[in-house]
Amino acid sequence: MANNKKGLMLKFLTTLLLAIIIFVPACIFVSKFFSISQQAETNFLEFVGEIKEIEKPTVPINDQRVQLLILDDKTALTYFEKGATEVIVEVDAAAPYTDYTIHISKPAKCSSAKGCLCLIQKPEFDITGWGLGIDDKVKVTDNSAACYELDTSLAVAQCNFGQAHSVNSYTCKNGFFIERYLAGGSSWTVGAYYELPRRSSFQLIKEGTRIVLQDTSKPKTP
Repeated sequence: MANNKKGLMLKFLTTLLLAIIIFVPACIFVSKFFSISQQAETNFLEFVGEIKEIEKPTVPINDQRVQLLILDDKTALTYFEKGATEVIVEVDAAAPYTDYTIHISKPAKCSSAKGCLCLIQKPEFDITGWGLGIDDKVKVTDNSAACYELDTSLAVAQCNFGQAHSVNSYTCKNGFFIERYLAGGSSWTVGAYYELPRRSSFQLIKEGTRIVLQDTSKPKTP
């Protein structure tokens, strides 16, 4: 009888130990995942808040401020110009016949009356026409994106943000697109893209009726 009790106790302790070994790391991983996403969302609010401060009439022209940008994997900061229904990014790939375009649909929560800045966090991809570099598209949709409409238009000197992976350049139309492994993570067929670090800093410059975003890790374009 005593041996049976010892055996049951040993089995119970072994099961409990295994559960702890499996459960605790899983909880740490989930906690870390959600804290990272929350950090990026909080940073987006701070980024928008800084833009809203600069666009105030009391702030003088040529005012410059530096703002940290935090992006999770497969996310992007996307600005849709007033009246635009999508942002189009033309990708000039380094390898022949591998050019393609990225089409980011404007979330329904953005009106056509103002420019809209969105944090794309849960993208849905539609890859079409892949093969010859002719009409190849990566379509991105995220109607759950966090978005804010702005009175002052935003602009960038160029769309080439981050480290290049088999790509010559991005050309943005109807707005701009600052990503962290969103295009590259959309499909195994996509090999040409830019990858921004999780943390990077941008200079916000008030130029007349617009605010220009400049990646501080790169020299300013004349």
